[in-house]
Amino acid sequence: MEKKKIVFCNKCNKEVSYHHDKVNHFVQFIITLFSCGLWLPMWLMMIFGPTKICDECNTPIWED
Repeated sequence: MEKKKIVFCNKCNKEVSYHHDKVNHFVQFIITLFSCGLWLPMWLMMIFGPTKICDECNTPIWED
């Protein structure tokens, strides 16, 4: 059984569970090719530092 992840959402003003959106690697690869590699750091940030998305209001959760 998976433990629910709980954080405070500033938009909902309460503790909520969250999820991470999956990265579409094919699209990221195409963008990286067409930008001659300039998009690669952004792609890596999406992989290694995913944004938490609120399950209640579906907006990004930014922690201080």
